[in-house]
Amino acid sequence: MKDIALYAELSRMLEKDGPVFGVLRCMASTYITWDEFLAMRLPEELSPVDTWDLLKLLNRATGIDIPVPDLDGNKYWYVRTHEIEDSIAHIWCSCRTGSDLLNRLTATRNAPVLVRAQIDETIAGAQLDGLEISAADCEDLLQTGRAPRSDNERLVANTLSALDHLEELRDEPFSRELLEHLRDLVIKDVDTSRIVHVAGHRGIVKLHYDEAVTREHTEEQMAHICDYANHTSGDVHDHVVFRALLLPDLFRLYRLFPDVSSQVGRLAARLYAIKVSVPVLGMLSMSRAKLDWEANKLSSGLVTYGPEEYLQDRIRQRFDLTGYATLSVQLALVALLDLTWKLNQLEREDKELRTLLQRDPEINHRQRSILGRALRDPAAEFRIAYHKTTHNVVYATARADLLELVEKGFLEVGKKGRAMVFTPRPGLREFIENGYLASGAETRHTPARGTTVQE
Repeated sequence: MKDIALYAELSRMLEKDGPVFGVLRCMASTYITWDEFLAMRLPEELSPVDTWDLLKLLNRATGIDIPVPDLDGNKYWYVRTHEIEDSIAHIWCSCRTGSDLLNRLTATRNAPVLVRAQIDETIAGAQLDGLEISAADCEDLLQTGRAPRSDNERLVANTLSALDHLEELRDEPFSRELLEHLRDLVIKDVDTSRIVHVAGHRGIVKLHYDEAVTREHTEEQMAHICDYANHTSGDVHDHVVFRALLLPDLFRLYRLFPDVSSQVGRLAARLYAIKVSVPVLGMLSMSRAKLDWEANKLSSGLVTYGPEEYLQDRIRQRFDLTGYATLSVQLALVALLDLTWKLNQLEREDKELRTLLQRDPEINHRQRSILGRALRDPAAEFRIAYHKTTHNVVYATARADLLELVEKGFLEVGKKGRAMVFTPRPGLREFIENGYLASGAETRHTPARGTTVQE
């Protein structure tokens, strides 16, 4: 066998110091683009294109199949590189049931971080989908719980409220009926004919199928996706973290539900994360990470390539989704870093405030969260409805929290329209650091502009 010329030539190229060895080793470590490939040492006997195709065949043999073919019947795969493996391991450890991060996120005092993440993801998701919305109006809608003023706003509000129903669906297998139930939660009281779209964002998938074509293939694509999410198809080495990241993009690409497929896809992905015991993964604001990436707002140290480079390279990669998988886990790490940073910031502020406010044990964790934001932003405004939503308390409790902070001199109260609006007192930090008195008339601060605390 060793006398055969072909064997000898392949052996020479694949030996440790051979030109193919280094490229294969790099491809096993991380995803490389075409331009990076051309800059490497390549065998002289083959053209760059032939070498590329040969290496793709070798990688294909060790790749992980994705059992959801496209509408032309093409099948996709990816190589679980060392980078992807390491990233998935980190995401899994951080996001799994019983993780320290989950325990911290679900602690009562940290509720604002989780609520804020859900609101951010809902708004960013609507922007990613191309819904015509005002981010400021949606902030107001989701923070205060006011009535939606349009079908677009109602769709956004429904998407957020649907998150509360996912835990009860944990034991339900993915099926057409389950996905239709998620769709019904999203479009409740929405006239879908009046949903208004603007130019959408690409995210990290290219939408290139006409609606008529996707409609023809809805049944088969839904079956493929449900089998994939139920683990009745696919490679056993295809990690649940990657499946969770791929699911929403499959919904975006194949538009299983006209007008609301992306919203249903994100809910399905979050439900999947709950089912496979990585609940924090479903709490990340992946849509925000994708929007920031598309706008080139992310550091090159966080992602290895930008949107233009990625989209151009996707054409050459064809059915190899290693680049997509790499970018997906990188953006998940970006979102995880962002969530962790916000949680650390809140806990640090809460610790500092507990030290500053140690003379007043009556101030609770909900009030400390208000004071933490008030110290960060002297122009901040607080409303009873948002405080109620953030901390999941009844209206009377939320109102009492804010009015007590007025009584103690931390906040001022005024009105905008019919709503009570609370703002930090001037010089709040100095007031706290100088040792305010926990009680007594001399600490009480007169409400702003002569208003009273009566509604």
